[in-house]
Amino acid sequence: MASFESVMAEHYPGALLEADFVDRSSRLLEEERGFSMDNTLACVGVCRDELGSSLPHAVQARWGWTFSLSTLAGLLFLGRTGFAAARRHAPIAGGRERYLFFVAPHIGIGAGGEIGVCSRIGRPGTSQACGALCAFLGELEGGRLELATDPGDIEHSLLKQRLLRELPFGRLPSLIDLTRAAYRAITGDLETLIGQALDPAENDWAVLAGIQIHAPGNEPWFWPGACYSEVRGRRQEISLA
Repeated sequence: MASFESVMAEHYPGALLEADFVDRSSRLLEEERGFSMDNTLACVGVCRDELGSSLPHAVQARWGWTFSLSTLAGLLFLGRTGFAAARRHAPIAGGRERYLFFVAPHIGIGAGGEIGVCSRIGRPGTSQACGALCAFLGELEGGRLELATDPGDIEHSLLKQRLLRELPFGRLPSLIDLTRAAYRAITGDLETLIGQALDPAENDWAVLAGIQIHAPGNEPWFWPGACYSEVRGRRQEISLA
C-alpha cells in the first residue's frame, strides 16, 4: 500500500527536512568554502505559492535578506536583466562577489502517497501543489493545450512553453515527471544565466537546487539535486549525506 514514506523512498531518496538541508549546506559553505552572511548575497527561486515560502524564510534566517528569483513553479523568468540586478547587489569582499542560489519547484504528497496533495490553513479538504503544474497537466490530459502567450496569464503561458521542451514527445507525463521537468528547466536556465553574468575571476557562487516536498501537515522536506560550489574557478560538489 502506498504511503508518504514509500513515495519518498521511490522518487525522492536522500530527501531531508528542509531546515536540515539549509543548515547542513550553509554550515559547509561557511566552514569550508569561504561564504558568510557578510560577504554573500543569497538568491532564492521557488513557486509563488505561500507553501513555498518556507525555503526563503529559512535561507533569510541564515544568510540575511535575499534576492527573489521566484515565479510560478519556481521557473526562472527574470531573464538577463533581472539576473543582472542581483549581479549589482552583492557585497564586495576582498575584491570578490559571492552568490548562493537556492532554487526548486515543489510538490505535495499526502499521507497515503497521494501525489500533488496538500492542505492549507483555514481551507477545508485538500488542495494542490504545484497548482500551476497541475493546471498544465490538466491541459495535457484533456488534449487541449493552449500555447499562445496570453497577456492576462503571462507566467503560466511561459511555463507551458518552457516545460514542453523538457518533455518526451508523445508521452503523457505524471505530476512527478512534470515536477522533474521543472527542476531540469530551472537548473538548466540557472546555468545559462550564471554563464552569461558571472566571471570566476571575480565571482564565487554555490548552487543548491532540488525539489521542495510538502509532507502531510505541510511539513517541508527538500530533495537535493544539483548542489555544488564554484570558488576561484574550482567546482566542488556539496554532499549532504
